[in-house]
Amino acid sequence: MSVSLLRGGLALARDRVSDRDGRRCAARFDEDAVTLAAEAAQAAVDDRRPSPDALVFASASCPYAEGGNAQLLVELLGMNERTLVVELNATLRDGLCALRLADGLLATGFSSVLVVASHRARQAEPGAGDGAVAMLLAPDGGVARLTPLVAHSEELRDRWRLNGESQLRLADPSFADSLGAARVAGELAEHALAVATRGADRRLPRVAVCCPTPSAAARAERALGGSGDSLVQRTGVLGAAHPLLRLLASLDEPTAVIAASGGLAESLLCEPDPTAAPLAALARDAAAGGRDIDHGAVEFAARDFHPYQSAPRAWRERSQELRLEGLRFGGKLHYPPPAAPPPGHEHETGERVRLARSGTVLTQTRDHVYTGAELTQMVVLDLDDGARFYCQVAAGEDLAIGDRARLVPRRLHDGGNESGTGFIQYFWKAVPCQ
Repeated sequence: MSVSLLRGGLALARDRVSDRDGRRCAARFDEDAVTLAAEAAQAAVDDRRPSPDALVFASASCPYAEGGNAQLLVELLGMNERTLVVELNATLRDGLCALRLADGLLATGFSSVLVVASHRARQAEPGAGDGAVAMLLAPDGGVARLTPLVAHSEELRDRWRLNGESQLRLADPSFADSLGAARVAGELAEHALAVATRGADRRLPRVAVCCPTPSAAARAERALGGSGDSLVQRTGVLGAAHPLLRLLASLDEPTAVIAASGGLAESLLCEPDPTAAPLAALARDAAAGGRDIDHGAVEFAARDFHPYQSAPRAWRERSQELRLEGLRFGGKLHYPPPAAPPPGHEHETGERVRLARSGTVLTQTRDHVYTGAELTQMVVLDLDDGARFYCQVAAGEDLAIGDRARLVPRRLHDGGNESGTGFIQYFWKAVPCQ
């Protein structure tokens, strides 16, 4: 079977910090694997189409180790509550595995599937970058055909993290480089290329190999006749999102994408239509862009900041906090939704409406008291749908009166009780339109 790529979206951390011989994407303190995934997915979802039937989310660096993360994406994206969600959280190859699962779902009658992969680098993860890639898939009608090829599995630990640990463990580099992902990727690629050219008049596709370390990926790819990863020197390895980034950036010619880590490997053949070239250029430009800085962004200032958080309250208010929904009475859109209908509409319930995600800065101020940072900029936006929205400006960004801005999901704080065992409070912040 094969699936069709309708749209793609990227969210690469804007800051690029020095890392070995190049630079890598470095997220700020209010970004994580979920916010990056949601921002990428916003760019991939087509508002003119019905909400995707399924969401497959792949990330080995999710903020919640148990309890699920994909349902947050459903809320932040305003997807249907009947959406099937699947979450993969093992290794880098899960980005391609998500595409294989999407292929199976579409074969059973699903009309569209949203695949999102993201990464937020953990401690002791050399060469890793922060970013996300999203793809909207359907049975046909897109800009490229994606065909899963062969897979591989063996017990081989090159990196792992035990339950309850925050520190990533790495195998001895000499073992990982000689017997790890590079070897597995090379062996799988030979089988994948044989399958890709079997029974059809196809020329040998270009090969793109993804491994946890750039050196292992480059060695395996060049052994197969590839040119190496031209993106990684500006992005770092984006975990499960990296194979999808390589795929998008290769939409100018047929490419076999191989991803291997931890003894697990996946392969996929991408056959683009000529109309896919702009998406490939967008991916390459995004990878090459960013803002070079000398050090990472300032971290959250108050580690002992634990405001009251309540699971029932979060559930009740998820429509306005995550879905960003207001109520329209007559011609006016109210946010937050009023507790009672406004005068003149006493007997109406109002129309529930998702707020626009862009607007113009009406006014701004700088808060020196909020504990999240030494200085927090606050803005009031006149949204494009007429609503007025008050929020923080995302960490590291700056807005002036009259600027155009867009809303992106971010972390506000890790709420909880006095011992700090709460859950994450997500909301929307403003960033400049680019």
